Amino acid sequence: MARMLAGLAVLLLALLGAPPAARSDALTGGQNTAAASTVTMSLGSGVVGRLASVQRKLNDAISTDFRELRDHQSPTAFLLILGLAFLYGVLHAVGPGHGKAVVASYFVANRAHWTRGIAMGSLISLIQGVSAIALVGLLAVVLQWRQFDVLDRSTLVEFVSYGLIAAVGATMLYRSATGRGHTHDHDHHGHRSTALDRRLIVATGLTPCASAIIILLFSLANDALPVGVIAVVSLSLGMAITVSAVGLASVLGRQTIVRLLDGIGVQSHRFERGLALAGAVTIVSMSGLMMLGAWARL
Repeated sequence: MARMLAGLAVLLLALLGAPPAARSDALTGGQNTAAASTVTMSLGSGVVGRLASVQRKLNDAISTDFRELRDHQSPTAFLLILGLAFLYGVLHAVGPGHGKAVVASYFVANRAHWTRGIAMGSLISLIQGVSAIALVGLLAVVLQWRQFDVLDRSTLVEFVSYGLIAAVGATMLYRSATGRGHTHDHDHHGHRSTALDRRLIVATGLTPCASAIIILLFSLANDALPVGVIAVVSLSLGMAITVSAVGLASVLGRQTIVRLLDGIGVQSHRFERGLALAGAVTIVSMSGLMMLGAWARL
């Protein structure tokens, strides 16, 4: 069992380190642009290609059900929208983004109880949904901005969010490099860990989910915004399952590796400090790259 958990942790980290797919065309709800379609087709025989295909079908089905709801006020269409949004969230969060790499790196770097892994993954996903609702509500509903304008502004929010994540990562890096993250004062250490948890949750959650924005824009186009809001909540719950699973696996994988090292007589505290440094560097590096990507789209 221990070896299986350790292997799972290594596999997850390897997957999270893979290069992200090309940016989706926002107005198609995650469908790729013509240039990115070539990339997706080349991966069609793999997991990424199959996931992309399923997400396109789910996206089309949700759009169809919104029209059905508008034209016939169908309760079945309403239930289908919620169910499809939930399933879409589970699968959509498997792809690049959604804070998985941040969550994994954070719990590889820090000691934590397994409940923290689940809590952080869930809260990040739910806040991303709320962020999308707030963005669309303010720009599209209150200010009556066009769809393209709303999507452009979401990029600015992404940029700020990545900057905040980088700041949290820099704090982690400083503490790891100076040894301040390995204090014997457990109460003080626990307080600092809780504070970092909260900062990272807020910073990562601020990035609005693009698919949630698309669902809300679909609902606006079909005069069904309340249904769109409920669908985004369902989507967020689906994403929470996937991101929480990553957090849980990271916590358990780290604990397993440390126990194995202790069992064979290796001084695990040195290894833990190396993990702390590696996790912090990963968070700073990835958030920095994502900031540059968002800046290029502004």
